Amino acid sequence: MIGEAFPEVLKAAQAGNSDALGRLYSECSPRVLGYLRSQGIADHEDIAAEVFVSMVRNLGSFHGDEDSFRGWVFTIAQRRLVDERRRRGRRPEEPFETEDLVEVLGIGSGGESGVESEALERLRTSGLLEAIEQLTPDQRSVLYLRAVADLSVPDIARALDKPETAVKALLRRAAATLNRRLAEQEGGE
Repeated sequence: MIGEAFPEVLKAAQAGNSDALGRLYSECSPRVLGYLRSQGIADHEDIAAEVFVSMVRNLGSFHGDEDSFRGWVFTIAQRRLVDERRRRGRRPEEPFETEDLVEVLGIGSGGESGVESEALERLRTSGLLEAIEQLTPDQRSVLYLRAVADLSVPDIARALDKPETAVKALLRRAAATLNRRLAEQEGGE
């Protein structure tokens, strides 16, 4: 997060300052790329580039704080995702895999610290990664946007073009499914 400097960074970016634009990009790009990858988009980097072109093109019309900005960027990402799916005329090309989540979370990339390696191993042995794989795409989307992208429920609702009540229900179902699957795994051991 950029934090207290966000208003100044935003103003500079809106004025065309390349350093400020780079800072906004570097702050948002890992999460946007991760989100698109988690949705099974094979060419997620191309779609992310379209997201950031749209962001730069429309930056002058944005007004708000850093949380609102992050929500705005994910709304653009969701729209590009929908456009891509319509263009291809089918659902995600690749199923979401455990290793995708590992990459989305930025762990297990080979250069992780001992803490990251230990966390990854705990996730694997707890069965959480496999349980997340079994969630519906909508449940994974809201879970990812809430837990990793750190968006609020209203921001997720705007990004996914769903009512807040639907987002809350998806989050509850995702949590209940994860709890149930993890309890089943513990009971089966």
